[in-house]
Amino acid sequence: MDPRLTFKRYYFLVTLFTVVVMLTVSCKQEPITQPETKIVPVKIPKFNQDSAYAYIEKQLSFGYRIPGTEASKQCKDWLAAKLKSYGAEVVEQSFKADFLDVKNAEATNIIASFNPKNNNRILLCAHYDSRKIAEKDSDPEKRNNPIAGADDGASGTAALIEIARILSLNPIGVGIDIVLFDAEDQGDSNGSTDTWCLGSQYWSKNPHKRNYNAAFGILLDMIAAEGAVFNKEGWSMQYASEYVNKIWKLAQAMGYGDLFQNKTIGGITDDHYYININLGIPTVDIINTSGGGSGSFGKYHHTHEDDISVINKRNLKITGQVVTAVIYKYYDRTFKSI
Repeated sequence: MDPRLTFKRYYFLVTLFTVVVMLTVSCKQEPITQPETKIVPVKIPKFNQDSAYAYIEKQLSFGYRIPGTEASKQCKDWLAAKLKSYGAEVVEQSFKADFLDVKNAEATNIIASFNPKNNNRILLCAHYDSRKIAEKDSDPEKRNNPIAGADDGASGTAALIEIARILSLNPIGVGIDIVLFDAEDQGDSNGSTDTWCLGSQYWSKNPHKRNYNAAFGILLDMIAAEGAVFNKEGWSMQYASEYVNKIWKLAQAMGYGDLFQNKTIGGITDDHYYININLGIPTVDIINTSGGGSGSFGKYHHTHEDDISVINKRNLKITGQVVTAVIYKYYDRTFKSI
């Protein structure tokens, strides 16, 4: 026999045997499983009520923060600089606003981003403008005068500035966007609901980044007044009920059930409404409805009583601490199990 044929036959048999052995071993191997990632709860930083209170005072020190005024510009510049000092990437989004008897006012939304390249994001927002008129004031002669807006505007903004400070000291692997809206509180009480929330209307149609998205959002509006109560607001329940229920359950577990109550009320046309309908980001409104209804915001609302004297430090701290807990629990994934 030709020795070349013998070698070829031998080589073929050896190769065949090797393939069969490899297939047999492969079939008998146990399936490879990925080890489970252990969820380790992180320590939730403390929200400093004195720091947040000082941020309210600082905003009020500029004067009436009506869009287009020098006081508003000075406050905007301070807010942007403060957020930058805490390590955020800040974008100022200018737009023109018509409201009440004012036309073509220069208004500015402030967007501060932590971990801007992280696609897993949470949206936090408030408004920083104060109302041009006090139509609910008991003194008719004062109703056309502007108000300080300590709770209605400054309190929510102050809480978010304090959260920015916390994030700078306790960084986490989640993207956080803090959006401070301008021209929210200049609407016509007897007119269309679209005369309100001009800043959020503009941003939700023209976000600072193309195809912007977030897992969910939280809006803070009137969070620190004496006697505040946070009911479950109607639009929040329609578009973001999962997050409403988790946040309220967490707050109650933290011992704050006196503020975060389980009553559901009607929808309020607030900044979160336009974020929900225009961007589809499930956004929750934490807003004082101590009167028990969708329009019952407290006796100070849109009057000259809305000054620093209406602020309750405990309520400011509670709201800020709950939002801080949500952020860090979302990061360590324990928020899912609430």
